[in-house]
Order: sequence, then structure tokens, then C-alpha cells
Amino acid sequence: MKKLLILYILLASNLYLFSQTHNCVTTIDYGNNKERGNYAQINGINMYYETYGDSTKQPLLLIHGNGGSVKSGRCQIEYFKDDYFVIIVDSRYQGKSGNGSEELTYKLMTNDYYKLLNHLNLDSVNIFGQSDGGIIGLIMAIEYPDKVNKLIAAAPNLRPDSTALHQWSLDKMNSDLKKVEDKIKKGDNSNETIRRKALITKMLKYPNIEVEELKKIKAPVLLVFGDSDYMPFEHIIEIYENIPKANLFIVPSAGHRAYRLEPEIFNIMAERFFNTPFKKPKAKDGY
Repeated sequence: MKKLLILYILLASNLYLFSQTHNCVTTIDYGNNKERGNYAQINGINMYYETYGDSTKQPLLLIHGNGGSVKSGRCQIEYFKDDYFVIIVDSRYQGKSGNGSEELTYKLMTNDYYKLLNHLNLDSVNIFGQSDGGIIGLIMAIEYPDKVNKLIAAAPNLRPDSTALHQWSLDKMNSDLKKVEDKIKKGDNSNETIRRKALITKMLKYPNIEVEELKKIKAPVLLVFGDSDYMPFEHIIEIYENIPKANLFIVPSAGHRAYRLEPEIFNIMAERFFNTPFKKPKAKDGY
């Protein structure tokens, strides 16, 4: 039986800490930094990205969640830019990147990132991805294993059904999609509305990652979930148990965006994972 390592922080005397929204202090307008922003022609779109830190250091690719942008990772950029070469991107249909004419899928988005890494002449990177970004990270590790050194996948799901997402989450997405479609029927064809429809539709149709595909992942993976996340615990364990070199970090009193609401906790654990390999203890050997 695969040994289970769950890094579960229980600081009873300081539970108030976990219920607060923390903001990291930044002096840079991440996502709008003209000095660090660039575009690359990738798969028929202009893909916007920013880079920070010394390009000779270990590269770290940050991948935001659905509806996010470069700005979503500002607390991670601020924390890691002194020790890593940080690359952070607006995924297609989001931020300053283009939409393109193809159906929006996670596999297409993963290929966007793969080709951007080639554009930047980066052979192997550490990756942190949240939600959509975590899904993209998993697909990257499956389909382009040589590109992934280590992966932190925060709150990914394997499929868009009630075995992988709470029903209330699926109901909300269907409700949101109906509202967007009603706006379109009334003549709202703005880029914002078209993007919103594509992003919701993608979440309702994809991903479709088979459990057997997870077993192909060679890179060490740290899975991060809030204890009040969108995924049932059974699905979290399903993902964990099928990735060969996986560790699991459950953040208490946290929802889907723990990396943004608890950046201090998340960044410390992420740094440890990237810098010092976790060694799973043998439960039978005691403490």
C-alpha cells in the first residue's frame, strides 16, 4: 500500500490566522509591468508573459487559474523572484493574451505553455499551477515529461462530473453559463462575454484525464487542496494515490484559492518542496 504523507497544519492556538485574508506587500504592478512584459506568437495567438529574476537560475513557471492573469500570482512572484527565474503568463482567453479560433481546451492550453517554454529555450522547469493551472501542470507532466522538474498542482480535478467536483460547484457553473448565454442572446458579443462563455464551457466539458495517465508522471508532485475546496476528499485521494511521486498538503480552513489567501503558508511549503525533497516516513517504523 502506498504510504501516505499528509502535511496538515493544526495550530489550534492560532486558528484565527487561517481565517484571515493575507495580502503580500508589492511595489510592482504585476501584470502591467512594461519593463518585464513581452508577447510571443504561440499557436496563432499573442501570448503575454512577464519574467522576473536572474535567467541563469532555476526557472519557475507560474500558471494561474480560470479567469486569472499574471496578477493572480503576485505573492508568488514577490516571494520567489530573488532565488528563481520566474515566468508567469496570461493564458489564452485571459488577461492580455489572445483568444484564438480553436475550441478552448486544457490540452490546447498545455501546448501553448509547452511552446512558450521552447520559445524561451527552457528545457526543464519547476511548475506551480492553481486550479486550471494545476490541471495544465498535470497534463504537461504527462505529455511533455522532460519539461517538468517538479510540479505543485493546487486544486486540480481530473474530470468535470460529481465524482470530481461538488454538485453545488457544477450547479453554479451551469447557472453562470446560462446567464452568459442569455446576455449573448440579447446582443452582448463583447470580448469579455465571449471569453467568459468559453472559460465556463471548458470547465463543464473538460478535463478528461484518465487515472492511468497519472501513473505516467515521473516528476515529484505536491498536491495542494483547501479542506473546503471544490473537490470531494475521495477525488483528492484518487489523484494522490495514482501519481507515483506524490505528496499531499491539505490547508486547514481554506477554500479553492489557498495560495492567494494564505501566501505565507503556501510559499514556505512550496519553497521546501522545490529545494528539499520530501522523504516519506515508514509508518510501521513509528516515530
